[in-house]
Amino acid sequence: MNRWRAALSLMLTLLLIFPASGCGFIDIDKRFFVVAIGIDKSGNENKPYRVTIRLSIPNSKTEPGMEKSQIETIDAKEISEGLRILKSRVDKELDLGHCKIFVLGKALARDNITNATEWMIRRRDIQSSAFVAIGYPDAKSILQQMPLSERYSGNTLFLTFGGDGTKSSFIRPQKLFDLFRRINEQGMDPYLPVIEVTKNGYEVDRLALLDKQQVKLVLGPDQTQLFNQLDQQFINSTIKTNFHDRPVMIAVTDLRVHYKIKRLGSGEGRLSMHIHMGGSIEEGADNILTMHSAEVEKRLEQEVQKDTAAFLKRIQRANIDPLQFGLKYRATHGSRNAFQEWLEIYPNLQFDIKATVDIQGAGRIK
Repeated sequence: MNRWRAALSLMLTLLLIFPASGCGFIDIDKRFFVVAIGIDKSGNENKPYRVTIRLSIPNSKTEPGMEKSQIETIDAKEISEGLRILKSRVDKELDLGHCKIFVLGKALARDNITNATEWMIRRRDIQSSAFVAIGYPDAKSILQQMPLSERYSGNTLFLTFGGDGTKSSFIRPQKLFDLFRRINEQGMDPYLPVIEVTKNGYEVDRLALLDKQQVKLVLGPDQTQLFNQLDQQFINSTIKTNFHDRPVMIAVTDLRVHYKIKRLGSGEGRLSMHIHMGGSIEEGADNILTMHSAEVEKRLEQEVQKDTAAFLKRIQRANIDPLQFGLKYRATHGSRNAFQEWLEIYPNLQFDIKATVDIQGAGRIK
């Protein structure tokens, strides 16, 4: 007991003699919270990166249109160097722990995103769950936009991609950890949503498909929705066709997608996919359900099969695999050289698409 008392007395004495020095903690009122970062190509060979940060300025009111932000931009040789120089332009410490969105400029995304992605994943103070997107025409323009409905800085983009606000079949968010996984994993390729500036905010209804480094295809709204349907079986979506010169729109409430890949021989293979969709009529003639439902279902099945085959052949021609077919092949074929087999098969892969559509109701008509 005496030895414990002596040890405790010694520790207290040392604490009094050597008082704790600064441990790096910074009060909240001495921090600038970075809510969004944009990375562009500057066009300067000596300083190739243009780094833009959006800083949140606290406001006592949280009403729409009352948010305040500060934008800082710099051209630098390296992204990390640019951030350190930006520290000299503000009077508070930059805190990246609350940064939830990274925007890559169009020119950078069409060139090479590898360095920017590796920097984001290496920074210990950046969340792996942060969203990554492509900004058109550039990332700086996206960060400079201040939507009228924004309650606090960056809230519009957070709600758009986080699913807490809008839920649209034309939006496909991408998080940093999944982007990094797709870049490094064999059998899958990355994708990034495209953000465009509008008069009062943003438009996000297109998807960029990349190989391991750069953009190869940009999907329009219809193919972006189809991508969500095939990959995530997104039910809050629609399918459409024309019948008797009138548009017919079906709200999808039941969606199932199954496929298998079979090797036919050296460099040959077939992907058989079955798509089942069910839903109710949102738009169309009043007598469709009672008199023409079978005809309309057949027409919709043909449209789904045609659109799906065209989409799969498009990504095949671009030699990209955002739907992870290669990963599925690796998982279901035990060969040691399964991925090499897939690389030989994919350019000549045949697609056998079958769709069934079930019109389950005519919506609510009173």
